[in-house]
Amino acid sequence: MKSTIAKKSEGYGYKYTELADINKYCEEQGIRYFQEIETNEINQKDYIITTLISYNDKGEPHFTKHRGCQIVEAKLSGINNPVQAYGSSLTYCRRYSLLMALGLATEDNDAADLTEVENMTEEQAKEVVINFGKHKGKKMADLIEDKGYIGYLVNNIKDQKILKAIEVLTGEHPRNDDEWDDKIKLSQKLMRIIVDKELDTDAICEYYKVNELKELKEDQIKEIIEKRG
Repeated sequence: MKSTIAKKSEGYGYKYTELADINKYCEEQGIRYFQEIETNEINQKDYIITTLISYNDKGEPHFTKHRGCQIVEAKLSGINNPVQAYGSSLTYCRRYSLLMALGLATEDNDAADLTEVENMTEEQAKEVVINFGKHKGKKMADLIEDKGYIGYLVNNIKDQKILKAIEVLTGEHPRNDDEWDDKIKLSQKLMRIIVDKELDTDAICEYYKVNELKELKEDQIKEIIEKRG
């Protein structure tokens, strides 16, 4: 059963949980953690990684890593300072990445959103809108037949609403943290081979009928590594 933390702060018509409140909760529960930024070599995006620290009976630490939110470009109303905008985005991502790692739910909107995702129907899944990239603004109903793009989404994003919509409509399940780590390791190995062997990336994309290397499936990456490694 998930614990909850009350939302206190308000802004732009919604409430959110302060990072300080989450830290207070961690102190009360004896939870230690640290966070760092990791660049995903597949899509060159920065993500927050939260590492929880626990101890065994001998007092030896155990570290558990959890991939969290992608750090996105923020735009603040009436503010043109890019440093301040980035800081705001970073704080937001740290806050929700920590909630994800701890398995905590917050009151109000988050609980409602979680219920909506878990109980998503086929009709609701079709209405889910992509809010980024080349298909921004399009509904899942219009994209579900594009197997290449759907495969890209499953392999490269962590938006739970979109992933749930894909699962409802196709039966494809999102990756867990171990699977994400395996994909990243494969991609890193592929990039080393491409650099060392001076491979033509355009030719690779043309051969596998993808627009970018990040759209390659794992079996395709393994095939390239086996042939060229």
